[in-house]
Amino acid sequence: MSLILKILGWVLIAAAAVVLFYPLISSETVSNPLLNAIPAGVLVALGAQLLLQGKNASEKNEKRSSFFLESCVRAYDEAYNLLKDGNNDRGVWIATGRALIHAKELAKNVSDKSHIRVLELHKLKYRGIFHGILADKPAAFFFGAKDISISTEEAARLSTAREESFGRVFTSTVNELSETSLRAVWEAAQWPTDYQDPLKLEFTENEKAKLLVLFPGLHEFFEHKKSWISASGKLFPKNENTR
Repeated sequence: MSLILKILGWVLIAAAAVVLFYPLISSETVSNPLLNAIPAGVLVALGAQLLLQGKNASEKNEKRSSFFLESCVRAYDEAYNLLKDGNNDRGVWIATGRALIHAKELAKNVSDKSHIRVLELHKLKYRGIFHGILADKPAAFFFGAKDISISTEEAARLSTAREESFGRVFTSTVNELSETSLRAVWEAAQWPTDYQDPLKLEFTENEKAKLLVLFPGLHEFFEHKKSWISASGKLFPKNENTR
């Protein structure tokens, strides 16, 4: 919306210039300059007003985007803080899942390009964190077992065993982590299907040649790769066709 207002503003200002100066440079009879100045002034005033509104709308959108960026990062931080001690408490994981869902929805409203880049940096960090939280855990962990070294069968049995709390006995508890919370954490660890990797540029041959003086090890690495290929723990010489 702000861009449209700015474009319209400049269009009106350009139109004012045409109204004011075209009669002076055309072959037609020159009209009274004052008569041309009045509509030109009106167009300039309208154009300036639209430009101001466009600027205000742009600033408002930037503030709005900044608010959602900060809120989204806080939601990710909250989710991480809940799980950083390595717990497998069902209630804590449900709270974590809710925080991550909130973060996902808040991220949709981050619209400023620079804010989107900053958000992607935070997501990059948390993808690794949440991946690690899920990747190295045995099945017993997800059943809520306090001792995760026990067998899966034992952990499953204990996940609903009777418990006593504050003098009350619960004949059947639910300690296993909820699937919805697990999926929320799993989703936060995934790469989006439309992710565009910013790493695109490789060294040019001229740049590789310049590495010899300041970065000899890196230069040797590239020189070795020109002649050899590693596969299955063995080195094979490259032929001319594969270089």
